[in-house]
Amino acid sequence: MKYRNALLLASFGVFAVACNEYQINKQTEVQGDLDEDGEPDIAVDPGSINFGNVIAYDEAAAPPDEEVAVITVTNEGTVDLHINEVILEEPTGPFSLGSLSAALIQPGGSAQISVTFHPREPGELTNTVFFLSDDPDEGRVAVPINGVGVAPAIELTPTEYDFETLFIGCEGEQPFTINNIGTAPLEVTSIGWTTGGGTDLSVRLPEGYPLPFTLAPGEGGVEVWVTAAPTDEVPDVAYIDVASNDPIRPSVRASIDAAGELFGSNTDLYEQPLQGRTDIIFAVDKSCSMDDDIANVQSNFGAFVTTLAGMDADFHVAATVADNGCVVGSEKFIDDSFSPSQSVATITTMIDLGGSYASNTERAFMLFESFLAESTRSGGGCNPGTIRDDAKLALIGVSDEVEQSVNSYTYYVSLFQSLKDNPDDVIFHAIGGDYPSGCASAEPYRGFYEATVATGGLFLSLCATDWGAHLEALAEGSAANLTAFALTDYPVPSTITVRVDGVTTSTGWSYDAGANAIEFEPDYVPEGGSTVEISYALYGDCDA
Repeated sequence: MKYRNALLLASFGVFAVACNEYQINKQTEVQGDLDEDGEPDIAVDPGSINFGNVIAYDEAAAPPDEEVAVITVTNEGTVDLHINEVILEEPTGPFSLGSLSAALIQPGGSAQISVTFHPREPGELTNTVFFLSDDPDEGRVAVPINGVGVAPAIELTPTEYDFETLFIGCEGEQPFTINNIGTAPLEVTSIGWTTGGGTDLSVRLPEGYPLPFTLAPGEGGVEVWVTAAPTDEVPDVAYIDVASNDPIRPSVRASIDAAGELFGSNTDLYEQPLQGRTDIIFAVDKSCSMDDDIANVQSNFGAFVTTLAGMDADFHVAATVADNGCVVGSEKFIDDSFSPSQSVATITTMIDLGGSYASNTERAFMLFESFLAESTRSGGGCNPGTIRDDAKLALIGVSDEVEQSVNSYTYYVSLFQSLKDNPDDVIFHAIGGDYPSGCASAEPYRGFYEATVATGGLFLSLCATDWGAHLEALAEGSAANLTAFALTDYPVPSTITVRVDGVTTSTGWSYDAGANAIEFEPDYVPEGGSTVEISYALYGDCDA
């Protein structure tokens, strides 16, 4: 019976020795190892990524420049590895992930995922890739990644500035600094500005930085000085725009606030005479051969002043014959307050009392030189009030000889024109022997003839019989409309407003700062009888 039982047990793989307690326990332990489940084991390669230098770019402005790396995930365990998720610590920015080739990785198998670096800004950039899996020991594996975006980066400071309120005509100045905070050379190509119309802007670059200029990374900033000058009382916003090779921000802007305050204003009112203001001076040759000619001048002079009066001209007329330049007689000039008879008597006195002969009598240019020196000398010299700063100057030479002054006509034309802000306000006329051969007993009036040609004046024959017509022509050629209007105070040029007969005009005139006057172009000179109104703001104390 025992034998049969033993055989029966043996047939089921159980032997009598199984009754040995040690053997039974040992066999149970081995059977437990064989039945236990295995584990997944994650490994990543590489453990970190350094992309190095990559040129930064703006996707909207340039094609991408990027670097790609691949991370391999391996399952070194004995059961399947499940990758639950692959994420970036910073999900937005220059790093991006591709798709994992497999989310379930068998033992010994692997999967890949790409990492792309496409910087949009300069500087060192970092992030971390995390692999989340069912590895019981390393459920979260980190792979640090980094790279350097290479690009210039412009910084303009301040980005806004308020000049507050300035007197119109004054200006404020403020530096704006351009820096390169990037990792490549910055080339500044242009600096522009725009305004709303109420502020004049200008930009001043430091010496050694003409446009375009380049700043190395980390180089000290460049100060650009911006000057703002309000032109009206309306608050204005202006802008400074700096363009560069910064790929992310090729243009940066700073805003400027400014407002003007009117310190004071002035209005000058003028009436354009029917004919303009002119000072007319005769230089008369008193040599013996001129007696008849002088008599003709004196006897017909009434026609001259009558013509001037009929033109409503604002005139001063005088005659010079003395070497010292002083007008003789009690009256230094005649004007429109004199009657024709008074005018003739006064001119006759000026010529007759000057004596019969002087060393400069055949030197009209030199007579004018002495006369003008006395008339423009401080205090008025011996001819006070004869010459006016704002009047045209007509110089009329009368002689039967060749002009004999020591210098050429060009010297005297330039000398006398220098007395006026506008050289065209000086004109030469002549009554002399016909050019180029003379007439009767009169020599050609060479020297003075050339001056009339150079200034557009009249040349009339000394041998003519109709002296009245001659003098009328001289009167008409000497009187002209005013082309310049001197201001009574100093204006802010940008605020000047000109009205002719009540109508504002912005063309045909300009401000001459040297003369402090409004100059009209020939085709825009106000007609005789017109009113000219000039308004402008006054400069304030810019240092206050």
